[in-house]
Amino acid sequence: MTQPTSAVSLRITEEDLALLDARIGMDGARSRSDVVRLAIQEFLHNQPALHGMKSIRIPLGRNDQLQLGKLYELQGTTPEIAAQEGLKLYMRKAAAELEAVSSTFDSALEASREGTIRRNEYQE
Repeated sequence: MTQPTSAVSLRITEEDLALLDARIGMDGARSRSDVVRLAIQEFLHNQPALHGMKSIRIPLGRNDQLQLGKLYELQGTTPEIAAQEGLKLYMRKAAAELEAVSSTFDSALEASREGTIRRNEYQE
């Protein structure tokens, strides 16, 4: 049995209306109302669990979806867990690369300072 619904009016731009109309026929949406309902449900259900947390959306192609489906069947790893682990690996790699660059710059700067002849008028 379906739940009772309420009519709500809202104002949106022509551009947003065109985007909304383009979604009709996708994901089971048969009308503008269906598209708006699906968008509201996705927004409300995909909120972070704790205050102060953020969430991101990652578009997935068909192949990525298939691979994630296999991963879930084999190991029970959800797409969210896989994305979190991938982000952690990326941040570790990026931090290590930045540390290496920073260390290289620090060494070059120190060598440059040592190679500079100090002049008496600039000494305190």
